Amino acid sequence: MDFRHCGAKILITCVTLFAFNALAEEPALKPKITASEAGPKAAMILDNSLSKKDLKMKPPVEGPRSGGGGNSCALSIHQNTEKLVSLLADMPNLLTKNQKDTLLFKISEAKFYIADSLSLDGQLKDAINYPNTNEIFITNRLCGFDLLEVQSRAMAILLHEYLGLARIDDREYQISGAFLQNYDSYVAKGYSFTANNSYLASTGQCVQSVLHIQQIGNNLVVASTSKSSSRILALSKNKVEEFRALAKRVSGAPISVKVEDKANDMELEFTSKSCGNTRCDFLTVQNSEGVFGVFKNALYGLAVVDCK
Repeated sequence: MDFRHCGAKILITCVTLFAFNALAEEPALKPKITASEAGPKAAMILDNSLSKKDLKMKPPVEGPRSGGGGNSCALSIHQNTEKLVSLLADMPNLLTKNQKDTLLFKISEAKFYIADSLSLDGQLKDAINYPNTNEIFITNRLCGFDLLEVQSRAMAILLHEYLGLARIDDREYQISGAFLQNYDSYVAKGYSFTANNSYLASTGQCVQSVLHIQQIGNNLVVASTSKSSSRILALSKNKVEEFRALAKRVSGAPISVKVEDKANDMELEFTSKSCGNTRCDFLTVQNSEGVFGVFKNALYGLAVVDCK
């Protein structure tokens, strides 16, 4: 028997089988979009793989890989993505374990580009994802409206694009839509603090200000009607458990949770205690110089609007 001839046949057969398997596992994809195809101003604004740490990306900074006008959008994508990842951990029925693992990996490797306009198959699009290169192209319009703030709609849009990178079918928005429904019920279970406060404007008028704080997943979102933007404070697992205990408290010994806001050199202390037969919640705000604000939770009708 001619073993050389037999070996050649075996080699050809193996190569043929490998080629068929590769074609079966890798579905046909549209060609990768380039910066020139996306638009003359297309530029990378965020690369999750450069700043990932346990899927908690740090805010991007100005640099050679960031478009000058894209940093605010990159920051919003980062914040929405970090919040999205923390929420997915508390939605075990949204995806299978394999789907979730694949999705988280793709999120950690995603690259974002911004362009004035995008089109696919002759149709204008706000976002296009390319799984082979882990790239997501978005328009300035999408950044300026839907991705402008940290909110459920922005997270659902990003989830839809991340699912595309992971090749998980969401063409009918069956997963990203379910995420929105789960988000609404999840937020209701979190710890919320709303205080009606007031301050004297430069005109001497007494202006009411509403302070609203929500614990959503591993983040504390702090917003106020006196400011146009909100702050997001990352929480450790221990802090999340402390907030859960705070939210469940009805009576008994007082419970306090302290959170550091290092960027503003402040400490926020949430306290729940009994005021007669009523539960009272307070927020104490202090810095290195001492306490400069104590707020009562308006959820229980205890807040007082009083300019001084």
